[in-house]
Amino acid sequence: MKNQMKLSALTLAMTMAALTTSSLHAAEQTAGKDANNEEMEKIAVTGSRIKRADFEGVAPVTVITADDIENSGLSSIAEVLQSSVANNGGSLNGESDGYTDSASSVNLRGMGANRTLVLINGRRQASFPSAAGGTSNFVDVSDIPTAAVDRVEILTGGASAIYGSDAVGGVVNIILKKEYDGAKVEAKYSDTTQGGGEQFDFSYLQGINTENSQSLIMLEYRQVGAIQTYQRDDLYNPAYYEDEDGDTRWGAGPFGDASPSSWASWVRDYSKVYTDDKYSPVDEAQCTNLFGDKGIYVEAGSYDCYYDKYADRGLQSEYDRVNLVVNSTYDLNDDWQLYGMLNASYKESTKYKDEKGFGDYFYQDEVTGAMSYDKYEFEDYNKFQMRRRMEEYPGPRTYDTQNTKASLAFGANGTIGDYELDISWSSGYALYEKQNHHMVSADALLDMVTFDPNNSDPAKWYPNNKLTSEQAEALIGDSTKKSDSSMHQFQAVFTGDLMELEAGTVGFATTAEWARESYEDTLDETTMSGGYIGMGGTGGKGDRDRVAVAGELQIPLLANMTGVKSLDLSAALRYDQYLDDSDVGGATTPQVGLSYRPIDEVMVRANWGKSFRAPDMHRLYSGLTRGFGGTEYPHPTIPDEIYEDDYESFNSGNLNLTEEKGEFWNLGFVANVSDNADLTLDWWNIELEGAVKTISTDEMLEDQSYNKDGQYTACSDMPEVGYLTEFDDDGIQNIACMRKGPINSAYEASEGIDASFNYLFPETAAGEFKFKLAASYLLKKEYQEKEGDEIEEQTETDYFPKWKGNASLSWSYEDFRATIAYYYTGEAVGTDLFEYVDADGEDVESIETDTLDPYQTINITLSYTAPWKGKFTAGVKNLTDEMPPLYDVRNDKHNDWPFYEDDNSSYSAKGRSMFFGYSQKF
Repeated sequence: MKNQMKLSALTLAMTMAALTTSSLHAAEQTAGKDANNEEMEKIAVTGSRIKRADFEGVAPVTVITADDIENSGLSSIAEVLQSSVANNGGSLNGESDGYTDSASSVNLRGMGANRTLVLINGRRQASFPSAAGGTSNFVDVSDIPTAAVDRVEILTGGASAIYGSDAVGGVVNIILKKEYDGAKVEAKYSDTTQGGGEQFDFSYLQGINTENSQSLIMLEYRQVGAIQTYQRDDLYNPAYYEDEDGDTRWGAGPFGDASPSSWASWVRDYSKVYTDDKYSPVDEAQCTNLFGDKGIYVEAGSYDCYYDKYADRGLQSEYDRVNLVVNSTYDLNDDWQLYGMLNASYKESTKYKDEKGFGDYFYQDEVTGAMSYDKYEFEDYNKFQMRRRMEEYPGPRTYDTQNTKASLAFGANGTIGDYELDISWSSGYALYEKQNHHMVSADALLDMVTFDPNNSDPAKWYPNNKLTSEQAEALIGDSTKKSDSSMHQFQAVFTGDLMELEAGTVGFATTAEWARESYEDTLDETTMSGGYIGMGGTGGKGDRDRVAVAGELQIPLLANMTGVKSLDLSAALRYDQYLDDSDVGGATTPQVGLSYRPIDEVMVRANWGKSFRAPDMHRLYSGLTRGFGGTEYPHPTIPDEIYEDDYESFNSGNLNLTEEKGEFWNLGFVANVSDNADLTLDWWNIELEGAVKTISTDEMLEDQSYNKDGQYTACSDMPEVGYLTEFDDDGIQNIACMRKGPINSAYEASEGIDASFNYLFPETAAGEFKFKLAASYLLKKEYQEKEGDEIEEQTETDYFPKWKGNASLSWSYEDFRATIAYYYTGEAVGTDLFEYVDADGEDVESIETDTLDPYQTINITLSYTAPWKGKFTAGVKNLTDEMPPLYDVRNDKHNDWPFYEDDNSSYSAKGRSMFFGYSQKF
């Protein structure tokens, strides 16, 4: 265990912290207030522990108020964050099929959801228990109650010197309401015009205030309906058609050429043990009998009977969620206050899936007739293959999840002389449970299956025959997952005015922290042992402690001079020490900023610092996970054919990972153009060395150094990332297995320009108008896997949109209000395999550039406040019924479900929705 402190770094951080306390006496002698000037209230703003009089500082902070959220037409905090101009690239939108069903994330600057620090009331939260993609930890923002949010502050750029690890792309601080006068009940209903996605919200807010205390209790309930592919004609669009050869085909998707699944019902008897022909497809009547409307019979195909795998797939999960927030403060006296907060939620979610399908090989002992999945179990064997959809399983196939989350924080803040001290303890716990229904028991299938179509034994099942209810019951199973995580943190923050200089008062903040985080990710024993076909693996478990000290100064350098209204220096230094089994150890992060005001109305700011991120817990501690992968590449012996290569996949953590080291800067300009207008302009850059990632199959195959043939005999015993090969029955060398895992890659960077403009129109007889505009342009998004590799520009290869913006125009007149909000995501460019016939009639396969069209939506919100303290709201979300942009028809991804770039959370297949609401205050 690496638990020895790096003394030089620790001494430096403690010296800065000690500087503040050693100067207390001097500050007491020099501190004073001008009796002729009214003292402005100072607040803590994300990005600094030092309180100040306004939100603008050396680091740009976007503030989204409760009114902004209400008028946006957006229905959740997750949508609010994902619509932010700073959110770019891949992030979860609650519709993932994999490890994180029903969870949502935010990805500032495209640096990764795991590199965005999410706080609630300035405090860290427990990570979502199951890592995204089985690799990356993040904080779920899907279960934060909208009704309880006072404002959201988004700090863009690194802030590790203030908050420690994770604050690489930026910080999201969600501030909950602290008090409320009276009570309010609110109900809201919304529904889509294309079908599905019906939503109902109910919230109750109660304020309880006494002479010495303020308490808020908020209860929120939300119910959301599912959206399935068949409910979106633009995406589903199934039909039979004739191809260029005059053969009848079936296709789906926007272009009508998404192929049905060949995993319907099909048997292959390689040695013709039981049949004269080794292929045994079903006929049209059998296809319809087995699969009903989902059976697709196409004689021109290789398998005749196919399966419609698209109709039942879920585009949006259905869920029920309940939230509870209790926020309370108690004034002990004029100087000290106690506070506490409880935030708890429970969510049940269901994601609809197409019925379970699988394909597998079977081997039969020629002597005993025994069956096995392993050909090496028998000296002489007969080989069989089957493909099957388990349509006889009862009911729809679903993934069900239950998310339980609770966080508790309590503490005290007050004054010691002229200084403020805040001491707090916070604990968070998250539990995630998942059930993958309609699995196939490998042992039960092996006992039941026969490849003899004439076998009359009622205990046996020939795959082209219909399952009896008893057989289906014997085969069906549930793969279950249970994951939990926790975060405990003690924090002490000491702030105040340090001393008086000629230009003004020096402010300081010192912080001391201790934290422990842990997680455990487990699967049921059958899944862990590979007892379900197509499933396998294990979870992970680990914990780590962290101690940190930090100091921050704000120093006025010049003031009230010709050409200089003020010139201020901000400096921060933090040291974090990780006490775990990894190679992280300690990390020191500095930050320095300057703000210059030539006049009161204009500020020029510059900020530089370093950031770091400790590796995800799951990347360190995940156990060996066995799964199945596949890839495609040109067939080595048959021209113009694609070779499908399936292999065993193994994943595990890596305790040899080190911290990711980053550097950031921003240059900005803030101006109050007039009493009614202000604008900001910021140029920012983030660079990260040693970014942790899991290498992809294609990247591994492109680098022969990952080929470990001759070095190891099995991937399960291989201690490093790599793959082994084998020869198939046709003598073609393919992948036998892959050992994947996290590595410290060389380089990742993001750079761009942000701008905002706000204007309050002069009041007219028709009411008051307010305009807001925000935009971000991504200059570059770079990635380099390892030193020496070519740097990849992801805005040209990975569909990172360069432009993102939003604008709103609000109107208010007496008791009426209206807002029209516009959200824009620009063109997204990427590279993929293109397949088409060129002008000479030649078939072409090449890597080419595709461009996704801009995606833009308009929301309209209307409200009327009645004299009896009631409020009516109504509106339209996505007025023009915009659907996600499509790939080029030549792009090999154009007919892959869900037929759009679903990694980008800005895109939504929900379409237009209408909403109505009413609230009543008491």
